[in-house]
Amino acid sequence: MKRIVVFIFLLALAAPSFAQQKYGGVFSLGIRTTSSLFTQAGSPGMGVGGQFRLRMLRLVNTEWFADYINTDIDGIGHRTDAHIGWSVMFYLREPEVFTSSPGDAANAPKQITYHRFTPYLLAGHCFDYTWIRSATIPVYTEAKRWSSAVQAGAGVHFHLGARTDLSCSAQYMMHLGDDVHAHVKEVNGVKTLEIEQHQGFSPEGHLLLTLSANFRIADLW
Repeated sequence: MKRIVVFIFLLALAAPSFAQQKYGGVFSLGIRTTSSLFTQAGSPGMGVGGQFRLRMLRLVNTEWFADYINTDIDGIGHRTDAHIGWSVMFYLREPEVFTSSPGDAANAPKQITYHRFTPYLLAGHCFDYTWIRSATIPVYTEAKRWSSAVQAGAGVHFHLGARTDLSCSAQYMMHLGDDVHAHVKEVNGVKTLEIEQHQGFSPEGHLLLTLSANFRIADLW
């Protein structure tokens, strides 16, 4: 896991070679909703969360997020996932367009507008908590897990203005800790939930779709 984190940081350090001018310090806040697909629970999960972004360079931004996701398991169980982590965002083109009016002096301040769409790649790491429990009475079983995960994917900003954007991303998250999952078993028309937990490294993955609204707060430097 440490090698993966170091690799991501090296990518961030290499990004200045692709950028002609620094444009860092932009700080923004946002709210988000996240869907978790292709989980072993067999049902999609829905969640809410928040994030802030701190832009390091013209083509490099960082995103620091927290998600709380609930999944219903066929009406007989529940799965809860909590994520807190960060991602590095690599813009495929500069979000800003610098323009000046005809006849302006060469040293006149340039106006900044934004492309309507800005695509990006992202990769990062998070810490997560998983809790699976049955909803059947009187039999009650549960399993909990603390672990970490890495994620990678792509997204796009839709700029509504100079300070506001809507963002949509899809990323695959792979857990690096113990494996915990649930199976629905049906016997004679009666469904029961079987929860399994295995010690040791057993990567488990799922697809996360995130939609967020973000507002630019300040330029820190």
